[in-house]
Amino acid sequence: MTSPPPHHAVLQDAHFKKRYPTLEQNAVLNTTARAVLVNALAGTGKTTTLAIKAADLIRTQGASRILMLAYSEAGLAAIAQRLEKFVPTIPRQVQIMTVEQLCSTVLKEQGDPLVRVTEPLHKSLLVRQAHAALLQDHVLDKASETDDFLSRDLDVQAFIDFEAQAKQRLLLRAIDQSGVGALPYCREHQLDYGLYQLLAKYERLRRGLSNEPLFYAPGDCTYEVATQLGELDFDDAYAPLQGRFDAVLFDELQDLDEAAMRVLRTLVQGGNGLFVGAGDFNQHILPGAFSVFGDSLARIRQELPADTQVVALNTTYRFGNAICQGLNPLFGVEFAAHYPTKASAFEQRRYTDDEDCARQLLAIHDTVLQQLPQRPQQPQSPGSHTHPPCLNVVLRSPEDSILLEWMFAHEGVHYACKGMKRFYQRREIALVLAIMGAMQGCSDGVRLTQGILSSAMEGLLRYVRRGSQPDQDVLANGAFDMQALVEDSPAEVDTRVVAAELIGKRDLMRRFLVRASFNPQAPVASPLCEQLLALPPEACADAGLLCAHPLVLQLFAQAPISPDELRYCRDSLAALARICAGLSVDEFLGRLALMVQASIHQHSQQEASSLQLLTVERCKGHEYEYVAVPLVERGRFPRSAARQDAYRERNMLYVAMTRASKRLWLLEGSQRPVSPGPV
Repeated sequence: MTSPPPHHAVLQDAHFKKRYPTLEQNAVLNTTARAVLVNALAGTGKTTTLAIKAADLIRTQGASRILMLAYSEAGLAAIAQRLEKFVPTIPRQVQIMTVEQLCSTVLKEQGDPLVRVTEPLHKSLLVRQAHAALLQDHVLDKASETDDFLSRDLDVQAFIDFEAQAKQRLLLRAIDQSGVGALPYCREHQLDYGLYQLLAKYERLRRGLSNEPLFYAPGDCTYEVATQLGELDFDDAYAPLQGRFDAVLFDELQDLDEAAMRVLRTLVQGGNGLFVGAGDFNQHILPGAFSVFGDSLARIRQELPADTQVVALNTTYRFGNAICQGLNPLFGVEFAAHYPTKASAFEQRRYTDDEDCARQLLAIHDTVLQQLPQRPQQPQSPGSHTHPPCLNVVLRSPEDSILLEWMFAHEGVHYACKGMKRFYQRREIALVLAIMGAMQGCSDGVRLTQGILSSAMEGLLRYVRRGSQPDQDVLANGAFDMQALVEDSPAEVDTRVVAAELIGKRDLMRRFLVRASFNPQAPVASPLCEQLLALPPEACADAGLLCAHPLVLQLFAQAPISPDELRYCRDSLAALARICAGLSVDEFLGRLALMVQASIHQHSQQEASSLQLLTVERCKGHEYEYVAVPLVERGRFPRSAARQDAYRERNMLYVAMTRASKRLWLLEGSQRPVSPGPV
């Protein structure tokens, strides 16, 4: 079925030169208020405005201590890039850091040892130790939630997600201040009481017998400083953040959480001069952020001085009128193009199914390749390269890339993935590929790469429980067994080393998949893997059917993972089954090998990709000339969600669609289109 004629608007190309600042930006730069809150739409120059302000403070006002904050590492890079446009080199008067880095500096100045735990594996093992300590805790209450939680396998990722949001929202303190007790509080706020108990145990062990933190994982520094601030009386000053700077300029306000907001409030109220904060509250997509949506800024304003001035930036440099006119009705915003005649195109298409969507993306890709990149008319310097134009495809869900990658690769498209691994390197799929390659019906000639096998071993560690038991007496005394942490990191958990050992050794790989160890006497770690590898050769006749085999599905259903992760694994397996349906395991793995080899060759030749697949999270804060947002359907992108999560889904689509600077394509399902808006 052919797609209906696309709706599009195109403006003639021209040469443009940005002129800073705009009238809206001047309202920020010229204000005499001591606190300014900038509510900015995408591409309106909020980061640039902060950079101009910093340069002006240095040049004309003699500021010697300026703090420029952002919530993310990408935000820091954006600040540095903009600032370098106005000053030759970033002056030493300016400190650019995240809130976490600022809090780390404060803790170092207090003399606290900052032992870091950054390896996910180490964090996972510590969580398991806390769970073991919880299991032997004889003073736990007998609530049904407790019994239910302790009867289930531990889902480490579910705890890590819960811990991150609990610390961002200062949950332990909120429960303590509520006066109602933890169980009633968790029931009232629909929180997992078992995860709360595990968090309390984990924090007790993390802080040790002297109540001083033994280590800091990412986010713990902000949490520690916010906890210190919470222990002060209302009017008490916090010396480490008192009178420290002449100005504080904060980008990405939309991503603030309660803990970071407490730190920022202390900075603003602590005699640190001028404060200018900027955010696009349509880009609130982080689960832990509390910031409000749309143009309602009451939640943040109540943390700032009463006379804080609010200024809006609606005029965008990023795209012209055509894209503005497409976005405004869809999201209920008021974009205005700074250059009304800037080259700009917005095109809406309909697709009938995923294959049709992929074919349309291929056609769009061909259109993009026909666009000659605009380069200055001057000789190229030696070693320089002219990169072809690139189509950037923004996806809501990584599993949506599987069919697209397969079709792109078979059409010879050199694509890249940002914010996600290529589908065959994702641990749940790589594990299934490794099992396929080790089965009796698979040819001995099949060779999986070290990268795929390394990801497969990550999957084995993730979906098959293992690990030595910590010293129960050490846990009972309120401390982590750090020796067990060291001993539980043998060669088997270095997945790259394991993968190198397994390449070309089918019998060894079969044994490792079953035992998760090189030791032939190790106990069976995965009876399901053992049963899969014992299937007759006929099971490999159809790789698609094998992906949907009950034993494969059961392997993930029995894994200690959350319902959301289980749903993701099932969706990934369904997408994998779709691309290999009707192919034998040998045929599928053979085609996959050619696909991987082509990718390796392109990478070794340093060929620029002509198509990028990106997650919404990865593209946030960036802009690209050509952007396509496919697989947009009600209930899929944006996903169905309740209340505030629905706003977050709406914002996901907003972020995806506001990345384009020249041409934007929106591909909607014909049965459940999102437009006309507002979303």
